[in-house]
Amino acid sequence: MKHRQSILGRIAAAALLGFGLVFNGGALAEAPSCKADLARFCPQAKPGGGAVAACLKKNAAQLSAPCKERVGQMRQILKEVHQACEEDIHFLCDGIQPGGGRIAACLKQSAGEVSAGCKARIADAKKQK
Repeated sequence: MKHRQSILGRIAAAALLGFGLVFNGGALAEAPSCKADLARFCPQAKPGGGAVAACLKKNAAQLSAPCKERVGQMRQILKEVHQACEEDIHFLCDGIQPGGGRIAACLKQSAGEVSAGCKARIADAKKQK
């Protein structure tokens, strides 16, 4: 049972990471605290699809302190979304391959069945971005 929970946790994390990269990248691209870092390290990265978040991750050691703080805040938000939506992902998106925003699309497509807690946390996360 513990092994199954670990696997489900990793799947849920990967799934929300797909959601998170899109969410994270767009939010970070707009964040004043990361604009200079993005211009310096990621001039070709466009928001959406995870390019911004991937570039920032690749250059994490070189980021300015304010940008590192903002990235940390976004990670915390995504962790909270993960915790609120883990069961929804397991039950509504079972068999969906994580990555490429597929789990986020599944949750959006199943919006009528997503738990109130998951919906509320996603809505809060969008406000915090």
